[in-house]
Amino acid sequence: MTPGNVADRGPVDELLCPVAEMADKPVIFADSAYADGETLDRLEGQGFKVMAKVPPAVNRDGRFTKDDFSIDLGASTVTCPAGQTAGIRFGDDGAGQAGFGKACAACPLAERCTTNKAGRTVTVHRHEEVLQEHKADQASPEWQGAYKRTRPKVERKIGHMVRKPWGGRKARARGAARVVTDVVARAAAVNFARLAVLGVHWDGAAWAAGP
Repeated sequence: MTPGNVADRGPVDELLCPVAEMADKPVIFADSAYADGETLDRLEGQGFKVMAKVPPAVNRDGRFTKDDFSIDLGASTVTCPAGQTAGIRFGDDGAGQAGFGKACAACPLAERCTTNKAGRTVTVHRHEEVLQEHKADQASPEWQGAYKRTRPKVERKIGHMVRKPWGGRKARARGAARVVTDVVARAAAVNFARLAVLGVHWDGAAWAAGP
């Protein structure tokens, strides 16, 4: 198929063309397993829009987490809840660390932050920008509403696909081609079952839903 102009394509061509050329980018609704930096960067680099919840940072005993620090990638600095700023030391892989060192010794918030005598250190992921963007997006009511409306439906369909009568979460055949055939047949059966629930039928002139 010759790519041509996306605007001139029909529905089938739109499905077959590369994601990067699609006018409306496909949206992936997923759980936190898809929300690590590498996965988000790879999928969005291919043109997908990913709606997956990036887990909040955690720390022991209720101490300040990484989310309580302000990370400025443009200035290569991290600012702590007490207002102290430390520079980020980046490695060859793009990840970095910001150490507050001696500033923690006299900090009135030290006990709420770290037990390390050498002071608090904040790790900066090599895909930190992507992670921070997603955390900001998922705080909006619009994002939360779309996620709550859609993800349960996705999870329910995954549950239908892997239920025991269909073999559970294990392939029932050997070889990639046979596994794909089995999955496609399984998906077709799940879809037909859903159509039956909706009462889809041929009324003599067209397909209709309901009684």
